[in-house]
Amino acid sequence: MAPEAALGPDRLAGRLQGLIEEGRLPAGTRIPAERELAEQLRISRASVREALRELELRGLVDRKPGRGTIVTGTTRPDLHARQLGDMDEAARLVHEVMDLRSAVEPPVAARAALRATESDLQHLAGLLSQAELERGRDNLAALIELDGAFHVAVARATHNPMLTRLLEATNEWVGPSRDPQYQSTERLVASLRGHRRILAALISHDSEAAAEAMADHLSEVQGMIIDSLGRGTHDTAEPRP
Repeated sequence: MAPEAALGPDRLAGRLQGLIEEGRLPAGTRIPAERELAEQLRISRASVREALRELELRGLVDRKPGRGTIVTGTTRPDLHARQLGDMDEAARLVHEVMDLRSAVEPPVAARAALRATESDLQHLAGLLSQAELERGRDNLAALIELDGAFHVAVARATHNPMLTRLLEATNEWVGPSRDPQYQSTERLVASLRGHRRILAALISHDSEAAAEAMADHLSEVQGMIIDSLGRGTHDTAEPRP
């Protein structure tokens, strides 16, 4: 891996994850020690340590004293089982992913409602405005990215770094539930509607309403994904209402 002056822990974690997902760092591979990586990349050992800790949170590596850091492989749930005809398995995995989100995100939203600053709220409003713009352009890829960014931004509004890291890690797991094959015009409209309701509760600093809005949003999304699995068809080409 070539040195890069601006390489920080987040970018290093992203680059290593990319190598793992591409198969260039297969399961069982031992990642160089912190000192070796730091020297190769000309960055601090603290940055390397933080990046490896992030990969461990994402379930991509296993760090053991005396053994170093070992790649465990890509652990993201495979929601593409439906392509193989295994509809029951795909539905089960969707349920597990959304169950994780339902357990984590409503309490996070409640805390965000109590702690969000004006800057946090403006950032969230900006993400929603950008999503509305991208919807008008039928830019599905951008909408998917903004969906994840909104949920992580809610966590950042708690001003608890541990909750932010948890949501960032959770966001990696829930990536498959945002796969384009499960998207539809109906779901995109519903997602934006849910985000607007969540933001309204945060602006009002109403923790109970924020938790309820997040729970309802996640429940609606899960129902739409399960419905799309049952139909076996998608309406991503359907014109925007």
